[in-house]
Amino acid sequence: MTSLYTFRMIFIVFHGEEKIKAHAGKGITHHLPLLVLLVLSTFIGAMIVPPLKGVLPETTELAHGSVLTLEITSGVVAIVGILLAAALYLGKRSLVNSIAKSAIGRFFTVWWFHAWGFDWLYDMIFVKPYLAIAKLLQRDPLNSLMNLPAVFSRLGEPWLDAK
Repeated sequence: MTSLYTFRMIFIVFHGEEKIKAHAGKGITHHLPLLVLLVLSTFIGAMIVPPLKGVLPETTELAHGSVLTLEITSGVVAIVGILLAAALYLGKRSLVNSIAKSAIGRFFTVWWFHAWGFDWLYDMIFVKPYLAIAKLLQRDPLNSLMNLPAVFSRLGEPWLDAK
């Protein structure tokens, strides 16, 4: 999945239809940020120790299989994703456009643009109950309890002054 949507982005941005005229990057303002990004992402990123390295137990072997099998499988899956992205998004993209215009394509487009329904779920589980509780506590009943000593002293003042 990652290779598919990453290379979809690369193919659309760098090999797709040109939407704006780009200017050539020149000089230090172009090269210095790229150099800093190169150094930080390549060399320093390799030296960062994962935060849970000492917390979780070290494993000595995979449960069933070898490391080589896992490496080959993940490499093949990544390459298949890149090839699938190239087949779908390089060129005229007629297959992608026909899928997008179909009923199932329109359904998934709406569903994905609404965050797979998680926005609705978040709204129902967290936002609406929070707003209901906030409306219920709008007059702040705890603050009213804190005002009771002041109310009692005002009510008792005439009685205490009479003696």
